[in-house]
Amino acid sequence: MPDGPPSGWRANIAPLLRYASVMGIKAGNIATGLIVTLLLARAGGPEVLGSYAMAIQTAQLVSILAVVGCDQLALREVAAHLRLGDKAASASHMRHYLRFVAPLAALVTGLYAGGVWLLLNAGFAPAQEGALLAATGFVAANAFYLMGLGLVRGMGNAVWAQLFDGLFTVPLALALGLMLLTGGRIEAVGSVLAATACLVALMALLFALLWRQTRDWGSAPVADAPSPWVDGSPMMMISFLMFFGQWLPQFLAGTLGSAGDAGAFRAAWQVAMPFAVVYSTVTTMMSAPVSGDLRQGRRDLAHRRLRRYRYAALASTLPLALPLLIWPEPVLTLLFGPAFAGAAPLLQWLVAANMLGILAGPSGAIITMAGRSRETLIFMVAGAALMLALALVLVPPFGITGLAMAYAAGYGVRIVQGWWLARRILLEKP
Repeated sequence: MPDGPPSGWRANIAPLLRYASVMGIKAGNIATGLIVTLLLARAGGPEVLGSYAMAIQTAQLVSILAVVGCDQLALREVAAHLRLGDKAASASHMRHYLRFVAPLAALVTGLYAGGVWLLLNAGFAPAQEGALLAATGFVAANAFYLMGLGLVRGMGNAVWAQLFDGLFTVPLALALGLMLLTGGRIEAVGSVLAATACLVALMALLFALLWRQTRDWGSAPVADAPSPWVDGSPMMMISFLMFFGQWLPQFLAGTLGSAGDAGAFRAAWQVAMPFAVVYSTVTTMMSAPVSGDLRQGRRDLAHRRLRRYRYAALASTLPLALPLLIWPEPVLTLLFGPAFAGAAPLLQWLVAANMLGILAGPSGAIITMAGRSRETLIFMVAGAALMLALALVLVPPFGITGLAMAYAAGYGVRIVQGWWLARRILLEKP
């Protein structure tokens, strides 16, 4: 169950221990994700890495539309009802949102496959590799995976949720490594299909564990369940725009440049990813307890959690950020080879942008759990539009480094507005 209001020594020690264990798990997931990138880069070069990254990121982006914010709604409602001791209502909300997502995920997956097929036949460059079409199954699997992770987080099991988040890269890294050892050839399409198979297997395991834990919780009416179309759509749009901000530079690198440029961008992004993962992890760790705090009118407790997680995130990322900002080229050359050394300025911009988010703190948890997501939408759209406009202006003179500069500007707009809105929410009287 979600943790209650912190008191005594638990207010400082227990959350830090939980944070350390979660970050230890995330470090393992990040490491295996980096291994996958290294294998693709070393075996296939920037072209294979770029095609794989484009396909997986596009499928992840589309799957957000299939969920319509139900993962966040389920998290919020499950966490709030568990704080009130009502397991039956929590279980009913779980089933309610899963039933809503199932047909929508099938529809979105079909539309994705049809759209990619049309692009393939039109000669659209990224689709010629076939990797985008191969990622069709990943769309449906990731939609249910997002739901499963949201339910686990709503139940307050941050360690369990982070163990599964991104875990599909572990068997994928093993499969790619085995393929190389046996003399096989690593290609983008085969790698995407292998990633899909790994995700489906872990999604099935996640829901088996969820069913085992909640099968005796009973059921209750869900007439008060927030509507996915009314309450979930703003959450979905925020998640979509946030991921769109990560997908767009990858897409533009391959569109304005080449598959090699997309691969170089992906390599730099993979090295900078730990900072983005830390930010998203502390946000999700905070969400369930903050939902209970706000439901009970305890904004002071929510403020205390925000401050505590901000300091923990800064302490765990600064030692890694400084070397990447000072010596980016040697790091990229050591990890991926000389062909990726030119992405050094790009890496610096990406790391600096992500550190700005960590410095501001996980404001998204406060905004989402307070039901104030709509107030951020205009700024999310403005950030994405600014990123696109700057990319078109900066890429000609600066190359793919201009994409990172554009990303940093758009990301900065979202972070500053999120920090300001969270501060307003916490200062309001309940």
